[in-house]
This record gives sequence, structure tokens and C-alpha cells, in this order.
Amino acid sequence: MDIYNISRIGLGLFYLISSFFNLFHTINNTQYLWIVCRENIRFSFQRQFLEGIVIPNEKLIVLLIVVFEIIVGLFILSQGLFVKIGLILGILWVLLVSTFLPFNDILGHLGLGLFQALLLMGNYDTTFFDLLRSKIP
Repeated sequence: MDIYNISRIGLGLFYLISSFFNLFHTINNTQYLWIVCRENIRFSFQRQFLEGIVIPNEKLIVLLIVVFEIIVGLFILSQGLFVKIGLILGILWVLLVSTFLPFNDILGHLGLGLFQALLLMGNYDTTFFDLLRSKIP
């Protein structure tokens, strides 16, 4: 197994673990999340979006984020074109989230985006589950 497959498996599992974290923790503790987002708004339309759509529907928004992270994680753990689609969706997600973060957190998210962009160069012929089955006797 090459470094691309090992890395994409780690990334796919990261998205799945993040979805469970958001489902079981964030959904009941959204106030901190919105405080951080409000403090780091850079454009007026972000405030309108956050206060007019996101916060009034916070549970639904968190559930949509959970579903999105599950889809991205499963796509990345899939094969072929689905992996590439998952990586591109992950890059777009990281860029979107970065616009609501403090400057000291943006660098880490952009690094994650760059990591996903580098993974786009890999060839993913087999799914995570196929790779797992081939390694388990």
C-alpha cells in the first residue's frame, strides 16, 4: 500500500470521526461555535448568513454538516472518481470554514486543504474496505 492510500484512509477516517464528534458533542454545544464564528466575521454577508439562517436553525445545520462529513469520508474511502470528488468537497469545505476562523487557526485548515489537494495526485483503484480485506488473512 502506497503513501497516497495510507493518507487518504487516514483522511477519510478523520472525516467520519469528525462527523460523530459533531453529532454527539457539537449539536448540543453550539453556543461556543457561534461565538467563535461571530468574532471572526470578515464580510457583512457572513453575519447576515450566520444570524439569519445558521443560528436560528443550528441543530439542522449541524446535522447537515454531519451528513456532509459522512459523505465526504465515505467518498474518500471509496475508489476512483468518488475519491477525487470527496477530496475536492473536502478542500471546498476547509476553505469555507476558514473564513469563520481566527487567523491563528486558518493556517492549520489551509494545511489540511493543501494535504487534500496533494492527495488528488494519487491513483485510487481500490476501496478502503478492499485494502483492509487484502491485509487481513
